[in-house]
Amino acid sequence: MKRILYLLTTIVLFTTFNVYAKNNIYSIDMDIFIKEDGSLDITEKLDVKAENGTEWFKPIKNLKDIEITDYTVSMDGNLLTKKDWDTHEGLEAKKGYYGINKIDNGVELCFGIYDYNRHSFTLKYTMNNVIFNTDDAQVLIGKIINEFPNHNFENFKVVISSFYKFPNNLDVWGTGYKGLAYVKDGKIYLSNEDNPKMGDNSYVSVLVKFPSNTFNTSKRDSSYQTFDDVKTAFEEGTYNNRKPSPFAYVGMALMAAGMIAIVSYAIKSGYGFINNKKIKEKETPAFRDIPCKKDLFYANTLMKLNTFGYSSTSIIGALILKWVKEKKITFIKKTEQKIFKDKEEYSLDLTKKVTFNNQCEQMIYDIMYEASEDGILKSFEFKNWSRKNITRFQKVFKDIEEINEKKLRDAGHIYKRRNKEECSKFNVMDDTLYEDSKQLLGLKIFLKEF
Repeated sequence: MKRILYLLTTIVLFTTFNVYAKNNIYSIDMDIFIKEDGSLDITEKLDVKAENGTEWFKPIKNLKDIEITDYTVSMDGNLLTKKDWDTHEGLEAKKGYYGINKIDNGVELCFGIYDYNRHSFTLKYTMNNVIFNTDDAQVLIGKIINEFPNHNFENFKVVISSFYKFPNNLDVWGTGYKGLAYVKDGKIYLSNEDNPKMGDNSYVSVLVKFPSNTFNTSKRDSSYQTFDDVKTAFEEGTYNNRKPSPFAYVGMALMAAGMIAIVSYAIKSGYGFINNKKIKEKETPAFRDIPCKKDLFYANTLMKLNTFGYSSTSIIGALILKWVKEKKITFIKKTEQKIFKDKEEYSLDLTKKVTFNNQCEQMIYDIMYEASEDGILKSFEFKNWSRKNITRFQKVFKDIEEINEKKLRDAGHIYKRRNKEECSKFNVMDDTLYEDSKQLLGLKIFLKEF
């Protein structure tokens, strides 16, 4: 089922709102209360009108030691009912409900859109262990609202308060939007009230510098030693990206994550191993070789069947690395000089217009080439293309899933169970998939440790 994305993508907190149909976002109002222990009580009021889809959802990733508790949702003043969330359910099954969907390295806060009329939703939840220390300050930093290309996003307002009144000289910065960021009557305010309607490329980020020992927390962030380190990252827009990996091509391949901006989530598997065998991460040894016969699509299918943090579009990053190695595409690096630090941007050169024997590779290459228009694919081009062609974009990856699963069924590696003693799930995976899945998870364990 198509889902409308209400997306939180920040290293510490906050709201990034992304939608793939032309939906109306009339306003986003947030009240954030910082408690003495550095945790946040957050209330978000959304005045919205969806045009299609079955749910709104907010992925919260890179939580690390941040914990989310006390999550509730109400619509038009009426509390919705919490339930175990199944992303594949339809509009009627999600109507009037909310829940949490676990994803790799985080969660999704989900709630049904109810219908295609205008509604007011209120989310409440607590984020624990957010404020962190540097040598000379305590810090709150986050991207509050993300860009909304090709959508009607009008107004936002954020009010940040705490157990004490903020002094008027408290250091506060806002960036990414035309509007205000200031302290008044002991609270922090951010809004676009003097510039109604957000632009396509507008976003909202906030940085607050508190005196040391304001909050009772010992948390540190290893990326920053002093507050100036944080402020530099904030000004350069790199505080969500962290320090670059020493493995250059890995870092370049991760550009795909920024290029895609699509809906991806782990499925609830209806697949099990023969004789009800289980794979437990704690009992799985590290595997140092390349598993799955070096077949990326086979590995991708096992990730899906086992829900090993599966994302339908993760295959793009792997294919980019493969194509670079095979010299079918190349990276183009452009350096833009900045005051504090040069900004590097990468594009993909697809001008060789290569063809592939593998049908699935060809499908992905073709949509990337089409998005580039001239064979030079920039990150924003693929993002914009996928939003404008979301139905076709999703269908490509759905077709890839079906093609590769059918290969395993045709080969007899997947079949319908005969009885529950053979497998508690309806779809049985044989011992070949069991052993290859163990090796795949073992490689993931090895890479994490490495």
